[in-house]
Amino acid sequence: MLKKAIILLFGLSSATFANTPIRHRVALPMPDHLASPSAIQERMAAVVAPVHPVLQVKELANSASTFTSAIASDLIDVAKRHLGARYRRGSNGPSAFDCSGFTSYVFKRLGITLKRSSREQVTQGEAIMSKGELQPGDLVFFGHGGRRGKNVSHVGIVTDVDAENGLFSFIHASTSRGVRIDSSDDSYWAPRYVAARRLLGVDDQ
Repeated sequence: MLKKAIILLFGLSSATFANTPIRHRVALPMPDHLASPSAIQERMAAVVAPVHPVLQVKELANSASTFTSAIASDLIDVAKRHLGARYRRGSNGPSAFDCSGFTSYVFKRLGITLKRSSREQVTQGEAIMSKGELQPGDLVFFGHGGRRGKNVSHVGIVTDVDAENGLFSFIHASTSRGVRIDSSDDSYWAPRYVAARRLLGVDDQ
């Protein structure tokens, strides 16, 4: 009996000691109220919700378009600095140009290399099938009919576009008056329009 009593007392003592709180333990304060499960889910959804793929594509397209427009503006500014420069066959600037020498010179200022002749330049970049699709900075080619490179004899750079009427203005090195800006509805140039190509914003140049 005495042995059993000693064992019992020892067991009670151990249990009491084990349940004694640790004095150095820091109790964290509880919030006044807990957020509901639905509120938590809404917050998580707002954080991890992915951007819609279509919106991403549109944003990228808008950024690319804005960037390309800025480059075109710079390109045209460079070209206009040479208004009045004289025409000289085989020259590519900076004081005199022939038509393809002028386009080559201007594009080179922006780090884009064009081939030397207008017949070669018409093979570069991306074809533009309609005048209504033209944009500032595009190359426009003139000749004696047809859309083949062998018919091309002149090239210029689009400066302004009237898409509604299918008209455009272009800067070029003309044989008679040097570097100048003309309109596509000019009685001389209108029947000689052959093709257009885009290099700005196009990977294959």
